Amino acid sequence: MSAKKNIIFVSISCDLYGSSKVLLSLVLHMNQQSSQYNPIVCLPPEKGPLREKLQEAGIQIIEMPVVKLKRSMLKSFGIFALMGEYFKAKRIFRRATRDITVDCVHSNTLATLFGPIYCKFRKTKHILHVHEIMDSPKAASHFFKIVLKYSADRIVYNSEATAKFYNGLSHSLKRKSLTIVNGVDRTGEAISEETRNSIRKELFKVQNEDIVMGLVGRINRLKGHEITLDVFSEIAKEYPHLQVRFVGSPPPGQEHFLVNLQDKIRRMALEDRVRIIGFQENIFPLLESMDIAVVPSTEAESFGLVVVEAMLAGKAVIGSDIGGIATIIDHNNTGLLFDPESKESYKEAIKKLLDDVQLKQRLEERALSVAESEYTTERMCRKFIEMYNNEL
Repeated sequence: MSAKKNIIFVSISCDLYGSSKVLLSLVLHMNQQSSQYNPIVCLPPEKGPLREKLQEAGIQIIEMPVVKLKRSMLKSFGIFALMGEYFKAKRIFRRATRDITVDCVHSNTLATLFGPIYCKFRKTKHILHVHEIMDSPKAASHFFKIVLKYSADRIVYNSEATAKFYNGLSHSLKRKSLTIVNGVDRTGEAISEETRNSIRKELFKVQNEDIVMGLVGRINRLKGHEITLDVFSEIAKEYPHLQVRFVGSPPPGQEHFLVNLQDKIRRMALEDRVRIIGFQENIFPLLESMDIAVVPSTEAESFGLVVVEAMLAGKAVIGSDIGGIATIIDHNNTGLLFDPESKESYKEAIKKLLDDVQLKQRLEERALSVAESEYTTERMCRKFIEMYNNEL
């Protein structure tokens, strides 16, 4: 029996948002079910739930700089500072892999440059898994077009929206790309009514008659927290039992987004009806305890994992008609879409669900059915294994 081939995954963080959740699902599936491939994960030197989950599963981890690119670096010469980080990472990586064959490096997002640089000079097979749409600054689009064109043997897009954006920048990318839609499986069984009531009372701090509208995701510039506050303030008096709960934390180094959000809640005197709950590792009990889920991203997201998570929790989802979110939500069938440029459009979508109980129930039932059939981890992982089989 031949030895397993080693696939090195490179993650930009140890958190468990978006792309990190997808990476964890793929690596765990490969570790448990594949007789052909051995996953090894490169992580930055930081603590986080992704590291803990990988350690629990016995996955080999290489701790090293992952040469993380930030948008601000493309506006200056900051990118040159990354070269020192790369050489440090290369030394650590080569020591950690000196006794094995590196058959493939799988870069999990465009923001890590270790894989593109290392594989270019080592002639190692490089797969670039694209989880983001980098449309600003303009330098970002041009830079990543070059990265995709010259440093990836195979490009995997996480949605048709992502594929359309990058293949539109250079038609030559289409020949070496494919789309594998993110997969999501709910964790654990559906919660009991008693547990739901407990979460609403103890964590959400709401009464039985209250309606909870939840926004789950990082607290940053594009998730739509502020526009949600603006819209909520306009309908708060009309719907006195409506409450808003933000679930999530800011990225490291971007805590000012949380501070600004807290300040705005105070200025608007909404402390009694809007609360911020920090990052939660198991999000499904919270989603099930909400009444409506909103995903009001103000910029194009490549996929929108939380949309599928909310659908799996049996929730009606209101989302921005932009990027990957618009490819998941079938308007008036599995959820509602609104124009991200229009607060009025967002407000009307919320009111529509609040006023029409039958519509809400129909959307919830259809959303759950579609999520369970079209967005499974098993389906996603099967397509990745097929891709590895063809490439390695």
